[in-house]
Amino acid sequence: MIMNNNNVRNGTRDFVCEPWLGSSSGGLFRGDDPLKYSTPLLLLHISLVSSLSSFFQALLRPLANVDFVTQIMAGIFLGPSVLGQNIELVRKLFNTRSLFIIESLEAISFMFISYISTAQVDMGVIKRGGKLAIINGFCLFLFPYTVGSMATTVITSNIRGSVAKCKPTQLHDVLTNEAIVYFQVAYSVLSNLKMLNSEPGRLALFSIMVANCFGWGFFLLLITFSSFLQHKYSQTTYLPTFTKVLLIVGIVVVCRPIFKWIVRRTPQGKKLKGSHLCIICVMLCTTTFLSESVGFPYIVGSVVLGLVTPKTPPLGTGLTNKIGCFCWAVLMPCYVLSIGNKVDFFAFAKRDVITLELLFFIINAAKFASIVIPSLYFNVPLSHATIVGFIVCIQGIYDVQIFKQLLNYKYISQEAFGIMVVTAMVHSTIFTAIVKNLHGWVQRKHITYRRQTVQHYEPNTTLKILTCYYHLETVPSILTILELSSSPSTASSLSVVSVNLEELDHHDVPLLIQHHSVHRDDPSVSSSRRDQISNAFKNFENGHLLQEDVSVECFTAVAPSKTMHEDVCALAFDKETDLIIIAVDHASAAERRLCRNVLAGSPCSVAILSVQGRLPDFKNVGTTMEKGSVRINLCAIFLGGADDRETLAFAVRLTNHPRVDLNVLKLVDSENVSQLNHVIERRLDFKAIEKFRQDTFNKHNVSLREVKIKEASDLVSLLRKEGNSCDLIMVGIRHEASFEMLQGLSVWSEKEELGEMGDLLVSRDLQLSASVLAVQQQLSSVVDERFMA
Repeated sequence: MIMNNNNVRNGTRDFVCEPWLGSSSGGLFRGDDPLKYSTPLLLLHISLVSSLSSFFQALLRPLANVDFVTQIMAGIFLGPSVLGQNIELVRKLFNTRSLFIIESLEAISFMFISYISTAQVDMGVIKRGGKLAIINGFCLFLFPYTVGSMATTVITSNIRGSVAKCKPTQLHDVLTNEAIVYFQVAYSVLSNLKMLNSEPGRLALFSIMVANCFGWGFFLLLITFSSFLQHKYSQTTYLPTFTKVLLIVGIVVVCRPIFKWIVRRTPQGKKLKGSHLCIICVMLCTTTFLSESVGFPYIVGSVVLGLVTPKTPPLGTGLTNKIGCFCWAVLMPCYVLSIGNKVDFFAFAKRDVITLELLFFIINAAKFASIVIPSLYFNVPLSHATIVGFIVCIQGIYDVQIFKQLLNYKYISQEAFGIMVVTAMVHSTIFTAIVKNLHGWVQRKHITYRRQTVQHYEPNTTLKILTCYYHLETVPSILTILELSSSPSTASSLSVVSVNLEELDHHDVPLLIQHHSVHRDDPSVSSSRRDQISNAFKNFENGHLLQEDVSVECFTAVAPSKTMHEDVCALAFDKETDLIIIAVDHASAAERRLCRNVLAGSPCSVAILSVQGRLPDFKNVGTTMEKGSVRINLCAIFLGGADDRETLAFAVRLTNHPRVDLNVLKLVDSENVSQLNHVIERRLDFKAIEKFRQDTFNKHNVSLREVKIKEASDLVSLLRKEGNSCDLIMVGIRHEASFEMLQGLSVWSEKEELGEMGDLLVSRDLQLSASVLAVQQQLSSVVDERFMA
């Protein structure tokens, strides 16, 4: 016997008895109808939802990429609003047995999804959000809730009749739940928009996390002590409260040590074992069952278990790889089918839709104001505050699940549920599109129109360099370049911004951490990679304290690899740096993507340092140079163009160091002239060479010679000969297509972000041991689209 809850017109419940036919059919050729059996019918449902979701996603892609909207649209399309109007089709695809199975899988789906998404969120990062995030979070929790409560009072006292068949208490539940914002929803949207490590994205995530802490704490206290508010003190009052508190304490006391045991039993770098995954699933099912037993919604058990799950590997993000794919590919289609089956457009009354939409607009305005007003008070730019205000108004799958829980517990009517789901879809699409376009407009505003290059910086001002790197092994080479740039004989000081890049795991919070402390070489605090790098740069700064010509700021940027360049470019813009140095070692896909994106969007000049060896460690420079036993041989190759002029200017800066030998090779054709076609570029090259001669007139460690090159083979022979005697070779990235000596090199290029010359120098054909510094001059307010990833 199966209870049918799908009667949406008269609100009655039917009890239907059906014979058990088994779970799988014998096949069409044996006379069986597969749609009468649960397994093939379920597989058909999953296939239909996945196909329709992909179709709607392709349609909505130009507007905004919102996975939640396309999934719910697929469920609604298969529900009573569209295909459900065909009675025969409903009898075939959505009989009572299939709906019973779908609703059961819906609860299991959200149980797993809520757990893995909560287990991957480290609430400890809230303290990094600062005072503004706490104030924003508190306002975001309190102000919309207050406005929703006041709006309920006004509506119930001034409007005759019910709104969407909701009683006054039910209407209060509708409006107060519309006022809630969920961290997981904002994270998903920002991840799709590639805004996780943007300033508005970080502020929104931190603010919503704080609001969720206040909200969950208030929710748990309200449920736990609700009996005290409704009844007099008695044994029946204390017992439910005691069991709820005992359950939460029990999850922390019992499950936390089990998780730690799993972490200890998993070797570092290894994946989660299948047996350990089974233990976690048993704990999840047990805690959700106990939550329902003591009077909590089942979601409370999965959320509390997720909060006590350690965020260190192999847990946290490791759970996504093990469980996430199954949840989103198999269980989620069942979930959206169940939601779409409860949405019937034909049951909506025009008056109810208008009234609820007006109230929802008021609550969204309250959310927007609760973020914008405190942010403006703390001097956040209006554009950033506006973006964050729209982000907190976006709703997603978590909001729909709470609406469904209210419907299951009869706190709201089915008409109100349908209107709330459709409203969440429409608002999410609109607000996501607004956020996407506003963020793009803000990014375009950050393009600088001031020349920020080594060639054009004022000689008596501070040269500002930003360095970024993935691997610890590249840090010594970067420090050597900085050491050579900070010679006391230079007329200007050096300001260094160090950015340690760490790839963001799934559903972690993007961070930009500034390191203030200096621990010197204390091994007790230098065990982590971040501390080692920070101490290395701080020690470099301390080595120049007497001259007071070097200042260092250290940051760690934790961001997705696809958008990591935004942190680099934003810091370069804020610090007004003249040069960005990107150190690459293994030339992985993530490193190459970073280089291409920084080259395309940087507000200043960019240099890519390909570390291949032969570049002395700066730690040994200070002790051995006094003995005269170490000299660093540099080679700068000059063909012509803006990038080569920038290369030459930076090479001149490095020659101020007493132990640097620089050899500049000016490549010309057989007639001793440059191959540049542009007359203005030729004049600029001539001025750059003349200035180079003036700046290095009295320097015996600098040489300039012209080399005739006819074709690419001559260039390869020259580079093989000179490269083996150099520690560092400096080249420009971009060159005109008219250079005959470079003809054909781009066809075989493997690392085009280094340019034809840079790619040739690091190629396996030459097998040079010298490191390569490929330089691009600032793209002065015009983004070069060919480098965009």
